[in-house]
Amino acid sequence: MAPRLPSGALIVARSVNRATPLHIGDVVVARRPDRPELQIIKRIQAIDAAGAIVLSGDNPAASTDSRQFGPVTRDHIVARVRWRYWPLPPTRV
Repeated sequence: MAPRLPSGALIVARSVNRATPLHIGDVVVARRPDRPELQIIKRIQAIDAAGAIVLSGDNPAASTDSRQFGPVTRDHIVARVRWRYWPLPPTRV
């Protein structure tokens, strides 16, 4: 599957706090747990009752996600992606 956000895409994201609801399927900006200085954009695949969040990339064959670094905590989630504004999505005729 091709990634929904191509490399270099420009997005609008809204910061989250502990009160912000997160749902399976949300696209989020997160700090990578093994490299906290690096922020990544991934989709929430699962949220367990203890609060661990499993992140996955849209292109599993070429994505570094929770399969490599494990689930993340809520504190790793920085923002929720609202929309992409560049490149423009393909138009349908």
